[in-house]
Amino acid sequence: MKIIIITTLMFLGMQVITGCSSFQGKDGPNYRKAADINVRLGASYLLQKKVGLARTKLEKALDQDPDNALAHSTMALLLENVGQHDDVISHYEEAISLAPDNSDIKNNFGTYLCNQSRYEEAQTLFQKAINDPYYKTPIVALINAGKCALTSSKYKVAESYLRKALRKDPKSISALYSMAILGVKSKRFLMTRAYVQRYHSIVKPSAKSLWLQITAEKSLGDKQVTNKLISKLYKEFPDSDEAGLAMGLIR
Repeated sequence: MKIIIITTLMFLGMQVITGCSSFQGKDGPNYRKAADINVRLGASYLLQKKVGLARTKLEKALDQDPDNALAHSTMALLLENVGQHDDVISHYEEAISLAPDNSDIKNNFGTYLCNQSRYEEAQTLFQKAINDPYYKTPIVALINAGKCALTSSKYKVAESYLRKALRKDPKSISALYSMAILGVKSKRFLMTRAYVQRYHSIVKPSAKSLWLQITAEKSLGDKQVTNKLISKLYKEFPDSDEAGLAMGLIR
């Protein structure tokens, strides 16, 4: 689920930076505009991993405008990122109460709940985001819902979400990689072979993606391809955990 955390952090951060104006009060006092600026700065610092500066700006934004939904959701993301979980849910819940139509926040909160193994609650939020006709990036929620279902071993549900995501974007590397993992977990190794090959046609192989491919080819009985991939893994990622796992596979 690490992939989900990183992806969501980048996605929401960019949404905060580019979409904050929609939460400005047209007739509100200047402190609301000042709070919006501090939210943008806080999100930008968070993306740069300058956590102390991010927190300072977000706390100032919340002091200036306690009803700023994006200040609450970004603060929740910051607290999650540094492992301070006590107030994460309260900030997410406040953000949703203030901006009930914001599907970015629902997607983000769903991601957090999934990472806390609260799978049913997470899927409810993902589904609300997916069903939102005004949500500009439903593929993000589809992929996260698929990954969450995969983590909770609901393979049919995961496959349904991920295939829907791939119909929207056949080159989504996150969806392709997740489908390759799904193939291994459900022992459908031809699926893994197909999806990892599609993945590698778009991005350079990593140690993890090569290990997925090795697992599939070994299970399918292709020793020549398996050994070739293991050699590639050793050559390109000699210090990886995956190279260590592959040590006993060559016969």
